Formats: sequence, structure tokens, C-alpha cells
Amino acid sequence: MENDLARLPVVILDCQTTGATPAKGSLLEIAWAILPPGITEREPEIHSFLVSLPEEETVPGRISRMTGISSVMPGDGIEKLELAKLLLPVFRNAVPVAHFAVFEQRWIDHLFSTYLPGEQIPRILCTREIARRLYPNLPRKGIRAVAGYLGYSMDEKKRAAEHVRATSLIWASLVSELNGKGIMKLSQLHEYLLKPPSPRIGSWDYPMPKVTRLSLPDTPGVYRLLSKEGKVLYAGKTSSLKRRVNSYFTRRKADEKTLELVSQVHDVSTDECETPLEAALLEFETIRRFDPPYNIALRERGREVVFLSEDLSACSRTPGGGFVWGPVPDNSPALLLSELRLWINDEGCVPAELPGPVYLPLENGALESGFSMFRDELLPGSPVTVSDILSSGLAAWLRHIDEKSNEPDEDGEESSAQETIDAAGVMKHLEWLLASGVRDLRRGAWFCQLGWSSLLWKPAFSESSRCALFSAGRLISSTWMMEKELLSPEPVSRVEMEKELLSPEPVSRVDRQLQFDSGLYDLLRVLDAEVRRITANDSLMGVQTPAGKVLKRRKLKCLYRLI
Repeated sequence: MENDLARLPVVILDCQTTGATPAKGSLLEIAWAILPPGITEREPEIHSFLVSLPEEETVPGRISRMTGISSVMPGDGIEKLELAKLLLPVFRNAVPVAHFAVFEQRWIDHLFSTYLPGEQIPRILCTREIARRLYPNLPRKGIRAVAGYLGYSMDEKKRAAEHVRATSLIWASLVSELNGKGIMKLSQLHEYLLKPPSPRIGSWDYPMPKVTRLSLPDTPGVYRLLSKEGKVLYAGKTSSLKRRVNSYFTRRKADEKTLELVSQVHDVSTDECETPLEAALLEFETIRRFDPPYNIALRERGREVVFLSEDLSACSRTPGGGFVWGPVPDNSPALLLSELRLWINDEGCVPAELPGPVYLPLENGALESGFSMFRDELLPGSPVTVSDILSSGLAAWLRHIDEKSNEPDEDGEESSAQETIDAAGVMKHLEWLLASGVRDLRRGAWFCQLGWSSLLWKPAFSESSRCALFSAGRLISSTWMMEKELLSPEPVSRVEMEKELLSPEPVSRVDRQLQFDSGLYDLLRVLDAEVRRITANDSLMGVQTPAGKVLKRRKLKCLYRLI
């Protein structure tokens, strides 16, 4: 076989599996591409196959989320014997190459030893090991990091064909770099790989020039970390663009995902904002627009919001017509409140299983005993009304808030890890469902006001106050207030505040509810978090609701204890 790297026939290979080893999983997907002799810019032809799984084996949820492959139906996947026969002539005529080849080698060896025993399979060349030696100062050497460093942005889902495409680009770039070091033959490459990688010397190497981040303004805003192709990899908000963006590249310790991210960042774009609150709202819009792969918290979650009837017994995606409570997320414990009430009012009734998410097994008899404790201590008396549910849920929520504020520091004595749920645990779980369900009802009512309100607050960095007017959670007007009375240390009177607050346009409650979807609900979670923050640090001066009512700081602090 030709020994010249630049003219070496290679086959780029990638495997996706249901487990780390053949003993713990099965081959799920495989792809390969034969690169003809000579480096070419033409994209290679990629052969990709789902692989038939053993009977009764399903795709684990974690693997499904990473790959997007939820199942392999009978007849959809290639049989392993047929796959081995397809690969055999490919391996005989080309050198196999993969990124993190030890993984692919494990699965290919198992495939051939099981279905074509006796066939000799060559060792797979590893582009990750080559990158470790060529780029010792690159923060991470995984396929996504190296491909991004070299200018190729990979799709978010881990699919074999996409990994083959990325590895093909990586191989071509590495061969060019190796040529520059005088490593032009396959035999020379094998010798090079026998030597241990050089340790990192000095600071990390990043693809983005240092001057780019040092020239950023020291103001609030939104930043977008960009790939070489201009794709938004991550978007964030900050009170100082310069400090925040530079922190990614100067911190001594960072998690794996952050190091993988900065290995791919070639540029940054920014939008300056007047205040951190406005930056938070722009961050939300930016993430929803670009769907950056390294953002998690504010991306579309695929959920809906619903509205509940007055007696909490029915839900609808549309408000009005008796559906007065809401919005609440469609996975909210508020949807369980009616069932809790029915179970409590039927003294002989106990739910068949503990409602809500439960992650541990229950002890024998714990469900019956725990439910009786919950009924007797939290909601005594019969029949229990909707009003009883709401008042008991609020009391339980306030107890939860007080207990949380009195919790010892994390460095205190650790409690032993529970392996089962006892009766007290059942009661605590039911109390939490009651408390958080009622909290969600109150929060939905607050969101219906906050999204159509106006705010007046004094940012910490400014000597003047900021006023902002919202409609459906979106900022429609904002201005700085320079009047002397607002700069006075004396408390601002309600009359003075009403003069300065921009008046929200009156919109009926049902009309406001009709505008809700999951996107608006999530946007208001962001706005609510910012209003909580400026209320907690005493920056907030007042909120004017759609009904024209002005809520000052003390009133807002009381309200936020309830939601």
C-alpha cells in the first residue's frame, strides 16, 4: 500500500453504540467514507447504516437524546454479518482512520471476531492521538473541539455520518500539518505516535485572537461566541461584556463543556444594553433565534402551557369559558391538585401509586401511612374545598421557604443517603406537590400582570432611574428618569412614582391569557428572575400593573415570598 500520507487511501470510520463496550451494549449505527489517494476538497461519499439490535433491546433514553435515534425497527437496520462482509474489502484496500480510535477498534474487533473469525483487521489510526501531539495547548482534543478549531462546526446530534464528515476534514488538516513537520510517510507517522504527547507549555491556545476579547466594552449586554463559519455556539448576558467574555479564556479551572466550547470559538459578536435586565431579555430572544448548541437553560423545551377550571378539575390549552387559573406548565403539580382533593375527601381512598416524579422505591405500607399522615396533618376535616387546597398549599409553601432559609451550610454533617421512601417521605413528597402546585397557580396569575406592566428601578451603576414598559413580556419602551425627586434618598411617594411610571395599556385578563404559549411563559420566567433580583438588592422602586396599581418594593418582597 502506498506509504505517502498525502496519497494514502484511507477509510474514515465512526460507530455509535448503546453502551461503552460490547459487553454493555450493541452497535447502533456505523458510517464510513473512502478517501481516494490525494487530498481533495470534494466531500467524500458517506455510507451510513443503522444496525439491527438484538431482540428485546431498546435504545436507552440517554443515547436517544444524544443521537436522535429513538428505535431501530426490524428490517430498518443492517444485520451484523452483512455489515462485516461489506467492511472486509474496504479494510483490505484502505487504512482505517477514526477519531478516538480505541473506541471504534473495540467494536470492529468484536464485530469481526463474532461474525468473520480469523480475518485480520488492521489497527485504526487515531486522529485524536495525532491532534494531542500537534496541538498540545488546545484545551480539548475531542472530535467536536478539534473540528471546530479547524473551522468545521458539527451538528449537535451525535450521528455516525456527521462524525465521518468531521473526521475527514480533521485528517486532511492533520496530514498538512504533519507534512510541515517532515512527517510524510505512514511509517514515520507510526513512529511519531509511539512517542508520548508533549505536555502543555504556558497558557492554552485558542483560535480567537486575544485582541478581539480585550477590545470589548465594559458595559452590560449580550455576547455571542461564534465558530469560524459564524455559527452561534453560545449566547449569554452580562453586566460587563469585557469581563465576562474574557473570563472564559482566563479562568484556571473550567468544566469539560466550557473547554470544548472555547476550543471552537473564532470570534465574538456583542450587543450593548442599557441595563442587565434588558440584557437578560435580549439573551432570551437571541437563544430562541439561534438555538446555540452550548446553551441549555433557555432553549425550546417542547412543552405547553395550560389553564385550569375554577374547581381545578379540568384543564384546557385555551383560557376563558370557565378555565380561569393559569397559565401553568403542562407538567406542573397544579394539575394534580384536584386528584389530591378527591383522594382526601374519600377517606377509604389511597392513590394506586405516589403521584409526581418518584426516583426511589417505597417501603411496604409507606404509601398508605404517608397519605394518612398528609390528610390528617395538612388538610384535616371533610369535605376539603378548593379554598382549603389553596390555603393549605400556601401555608406549606411558606414553611418550605422558611425551612430552606434555615438549612445548615453544605459543609455541615452529611445525612446518610436514602435507598427507599418511608411514610414520612411520602408525606413530605405530597406536601411538596401541594405547595408547588399552588405556587404555580399564584405564579401564573403574577405572570399575567408582570408581562403587561411597567417597572421603575435604579441600577447599581447609575445615578438615575430606569423606566421600562412591557407588553406580552417584550420591552416596548424604556427611558432614563433624571428628575431630582427620584435621585433623592427619601422614599418616593406613590403619587410621584405614578407620575414617572409609563402607564401600561389596559388589557383584560382573558386577553392576556390568550397570548400565552410556552415561549411567552419562559420569557416571563426570565423577566421575573430579573425583577426578583432587583427587588432583593433594593434597586426596584415600583411596578405598575395593567390595572394601574403601583406595587412598591416592600409589597413586591412580600409577593415574592408567595411565588
